[in-house]
Amino acid sequence: MSYLPCTYKTAELTKGTVSTIEKSFPRHLLNENTVVIRPDYMGICRADIKEIIGSRDIPTDRGPLFGHELVGPVVFAGTGTGFQEGELVTFNPNITPNRTTGFAEYMFIHGSDVELDQAIIRVPEYDIIHNIWMPEPMACIVHATRKLLELSKLTTLEGKRVGIIGAGCSGIMFAMYAKHLGASVCLFNRGEMRRNFALEEQLLQADEVCSLTKTHAHSNAFDVVIVVSTRVTQDILRIAADLAADKAILHIYGGTRENDKFLTTSADIDLIRRQELIHATEYAGKHLRISGAYGCYKDDYEESFRLHNAYPEQFPLEKIVSKEIDFGDFSKLVMQVASGEKDYPGKVVVRTNFE
Repeated sequence: MSYLPCTYKTAELTKGTVSTIEKSFPRHLLNENTVVIRPDYMGICRADIKEIIGSRDIPTDRGPLFGHELVGPVVFAGTGTGFQEGELVTFNPNITPNRTTGFAEYMFIHGSDVELDQAIIRVPEYDIIHNIWMPEPMACIVHATRKLLELSKLTTLEGKRVGIIGAGCSGIMFAMYAKHLGASVCLFNRGEMRRNFALEEQLLQADEVCSLTKTHAHSNAFDVVIVVSTRVTQDILRIAADLAADKAILHIYGGTRENDKFLTTSADIDLIRRQELIHATEYAGKHLRISGAYGCYKDDYEESFRLHNAYPEQFPLEKIVSKEIDFGDFSKLVMQVASGEKDYPGKVVVRTNFE
């Protein structure tokens, strides 16, 4: 292990403040159940921002997400892990081994071989470092769409009209996947920056992007409405209900908090989302079904890689990355995003500059 350093840099989140500190490399913790990943790239997720500002309920079964999107090689693998040094991997935070943050020069993961097999995903695209995209959010979209089909007892979205509220990275990926499955889509977003980004990068067509302030022109138009906004507010839910046709499905993916209800009904959308349920309700004279999805699994990552490889024109996931920064600039920039001082339309990725 002489190739491993004596110290390494890592981000630390304490009481709403992110700083970069230097730590001693914990060689004494390297054992048969340990994997160490050296991230080449890390992605900044809205869940990271919400944990910084304290607006995310942290599930007891999964723990914090801060620093969970990454791609990089294994630099140490214990004999009981099933992994080998040099393998290119990514990480699934929905499995709960003991781990450190991915916003670091090295990430340490400890767990059983079963946990590690599900938490650490081998990346089959060896050129991903030169055409970077983040596998974790796409895996979540694959899982959420599969869950939508399962809960609604649909075999396909062929011919369905799908409205999506929220034009961040997840909203764009939902639109890509829904189109791949045969749906027509319209992506709604309040801010112009994200709408323009989707058009300028040719991720969507002009008739597939609309201002959230003009949803009245699309009332009762959609068979499926997917709510992807960072925070699922009552205002957003009212818009979603207006967009939905009678007997439509409202699929909740965006951020909910404990005991959030669907408008004037008793439907608990946080419970529906986290437990991946479907619930029939009535609102404004419409019969609606509210479903939800949360997290992802190893096979969702594998399907994401398959889709990107087999259909590169339908899934140009690398084009969603809108900014790259060095790890040395991470703490300052992420605090600026958390405070609202800065914002970016696509995925911001952080590189560690390892050769």
